Amino acid sequence: MDHEVAIQTHAVERYLLGEMPTSERDAFEEHYFTCAECGDGVRAASALIGELKRSLRERRAAPKSSSPGWLSWLRPQILAPTFAALLLAVVVGYQNTVVVPDLEAPRSMTSAVILDGPTRGDAPEIREGEPLHFLAPLDGAKSARLYVELEEGSGSKVRAGVVAAPGAHKPLDVYFPGELNAGRYQIVIREGPGGRELARNTFEVVNR
Repeated sequence: MDHEVAIQTHAVERYLLGEMPTSERDAFEEHYFTCAECGDGVRAASALIGELKRSLRERRAAPKSSSPGWLSWLRPQILAPTFAALLLAVVVGYQNTVVVPDLEAPRSMTSAVILDGPTRGDAPEIREGEPLHFLAPLDGAKSARLYVELEEGSGSKVRAGVVAAPGAHKPLDVYFPGELNAGRYQIVIREGPGGRELARNTFEVVNR
C-alpha cells in the first residue's frame, strides 16, 4: 500500500476501527512502519480513542448528582471526550482539505538516485525537499521480503521497514516518504530486522 492509497481509503481510521480485512491490514501495517505521516496519524488517533474510552469509563463510575446544574457540562468527565472528539474532527478535516488535495495535485517526480555502495569520497546527491527515491544494487537476496534501514551519518536510525525484494538481477527500487535535512546518510539492506547485511549505500542531502 502506498501513501496516496492510504489517504484516499481512510486507512488510519478503518485500521483503528478494525474494519480492514487481514490482507489489507497487513499491507497497511507494512506501510505505516516506514511512513512518518501515517505512523503519526495512527499514534495520535489511537491516543485520542484511548483518552475517550478512559473518560467515558470515569463518567460511568462517577456518582450521579441529583441536581447537576447548568455548569455540569464543565466537568472534566464531559470536557475530555468532547475535546477529544473535536480534536479528531480537526485532524480529519485537515486531511480532507489539505493533505488529500495536495496528494491529488500534479507533481514532478525526479528520477531515482542510483546508489553505488559505501564511499568515503563523493556520494550521490539529492537536494533538500526532493523525493527520497533510490535504486540500490543488490545481490544474494534469498527471501521475498527485505528490511531496509535509513541511517544518519552518525549511525542513528531515521526510518526502517519491510519492502518486497526485487527480481533476479534487478536493483532494489525503494522510496521513503517525507524529507531529510542536509547531511550524509546510508541505506542499509538486510534479510530481516537485525539480519544479515546485504548492502550498504551512502548518499548525501545538500542544501537547495
